[in-house]
This record gives sequence, structure tokens and C-alpha cells, in this order.
Amino acid sequence: MGKEAKINTSFANEPDDVFYTMVMLIYNSLKANAALFPGLLVEMGDLDPLENLKFGGAITIYNNTRLMPIYVGKTADVAKAREDVQKMVTKNGNWLNTFCQGDTALLKKTGYPLAKADEAQGKLEESAISLVPVKEGMSFTISHVQGSHLRYGVMYTLASNPETNPAKWNYHYAAHRQGTIRGLESEAEYKFVSFAMGTSIDLTYSRVLRAKTL
Repeated sequence: MGKEAKINTSFANEPDDVFYTMVMLIYNSLKANAALFPGLLVEMGDLDPLENLKFGGAITIYNNTRLMPIYVGKTADVAKAREDVQKMVTKNGNWLNTFCQGDTALLKKTGYPLAKADEAQGKLEESAISLVPVKEGMSFTISHVQGSHLRYGVMYTLASNPETNPAKWNYHYAAHRQGTIRGLESEAEYKFVSFAMGTSIDLTYSRVLRAKTL
């Protein structure tokens, strides 16, 4: 017997512009088909786009933040605004998977993409990491790597560490491709690499990047 059809509820691997397009499609689809999905955990109605705690407000705040000119702390603000949207999308998506009980036609009316079966991916391509120093920490952005259901990570250590194998450095799980590593030494130089994680245990590290904390 084949697996029951489901929708994908997390879009952590998508670039910001794609993420925004996807959540707007979901938002509009659920509003248009509201009668089909009574009981959604995050209400879809005609929401005030300026009200932060509601779904429409969260989307608008996220989009406005990501389109702002560069400023100190923007990376963290965009990541937080995106996380707020993702939590709401996931909450409704999990409910919809239960409610639709594998009905593909009904799932397609949600605006969410149908989940695909996991496939063996082999060794993934190299990512790239960019860094912005913060007080006793480092904000990072990891480039998008092609593949489904990928996760990302950062390996880091003091620049003075003679160990050249990143697998033996400190590990930071990147819940999103943008984030901040806290608790580093103040005014210290570190070296960093990023990588994507799929089905292969053979990781591809980015080139080493060095930066000094504030």
C-alpha cells in the first residue's frame, strides 16, 4: 500500500523571495477555500495587514523587513519575522494533513505543495557562508543548495586552532539559513564553514571564512 498523500509544511530551504511567494499562495488559497477547511488553527479571515500577531500581519511584516535597505541587525530581524510566518504555516499545515486524510484533491486546494517521498541525493553541492560580526557572536547567511528536505549547519573554531578538519570544530545547527552564533569570545578571530545535510553522510564544506567578533 502506498503512503498517504500529505502536504509539505516547512519551507526552511527556500530562498526568501520563493518563501514569500509560497506563503502568499497558501494564504490566498485558504481564504478562497475557507468553507472547505473549517477549524483552521490560525484563522484566515479578512485580517488587518498591520496586526503582527495575525497571519496576514506576519506575512506583511516579514516581506517589509526583508525588502528594507541593509542595516545592522537586519539579518536577525528577517530571520525572526520569517520564523513567525513559518510557525503559523506549519501549525495550519499539520492540522490540514490530519483533516484531509490523504485526499489529494482536497490537499491541492490548500495552496501547500504536496510532499514528495525522500530520495537518495548523494553528495550535495558546496554552499557558501557570509558573516556579520556582532557582540560576542557572529551572524551568518548560508546560500541555498538544491535538494529536498535539506538541513544546514556551521562548523566554527578560533582562528588560532591548528586543526584543519572542520568535522572536529564546534557545531552549530542552523534552523534557518540565516542566524546568529552566540557565546563566542569578544574581539576574537574565528574561522567558519557551512554545509548542507541531506541523505548522504559525506558532507561538502564551504571554503573557510574568517571574521572577528565585536
